[in-house]
Amino acid sequence: MILFVPSLTFLEELRRQLNAHPDYTRRRQEITQNPANFPTFTVSQDLVMNNGRIWLPRGLPITSTLLMEYHTTPTGDHAGIAKTLARILENFSWPGLQKDVKQFVTNCLDCQVTKYETQKVAGLLCPLPIPHRPWEDLSLDFIVGLPPYQGNTTILVVVDRFSKGIHLGMLPTAHTAHMVATLFIEVVVKFHGVPQSLVSDRDLLFISRFWQELFQASGTHLRMSSAYHP
Repeated sequence: MILFVPSLTFLEELRRQLNAHPDYTRRRQEITQNPANFPTFTVSQDLVMNNGRIWLPRGLPITSTLLMEYHTTPTGDHAGIAKTLARILENFSWPGLQKDVKQFVTNCLDCQVTKYETQKVAGLLCPLPIPHRPWEDLSLDFIVGLPPYQGNTTILVVVDRFSKGIHLGMLPTAHTAHMVATLFIEVVVKFHGVPQSLVSDRDLLFISRFWQELFQASGTHLRMSSAYHP
């Protein structure tokens, strides 16, 4: 008869590396001498435990083996950063563990080749048409949160996309779409006429019904930024 008995060499190799590490031996000695100074640490079977987990010093060679075992093996199943970190934390902890797991999983070749991006696909880039004449294609936005001047704390900035010329107008804090449109007519339309296009972000005023109907009636095309390509 032949009797096979499994022999675990992992703990022996772990203790050998730990006993050769100066930071670990110093920490174990400090915990043994002054346990009150380390309330979350204990020493059990010649191993330093932190909240029930085996504590390892930074830079121990066996940590790379642990990362491989918990991520690249069939039981690790090439799980993501969060799952790999949670599995390691069931038994081990060391300084910089989260950073090491993130770097290891990010650099895993199998994950990069076989896994796909789970985020929503970004929209296509839509470049703006090149303007051909000054003050026909404009962009506008607000500068807010300024010190009050005569009750005004906001500046409407209108820029000509062709010449980079600029017109500014003051607005109170609680301004409406009607007030912005009136100011736009006073500082821009009165001097240069009605523009062909206006570029803006998706401010509540710019997507309001009044703003859209006003410039639709004027023949101006509104070009608001998309959600993924402002």
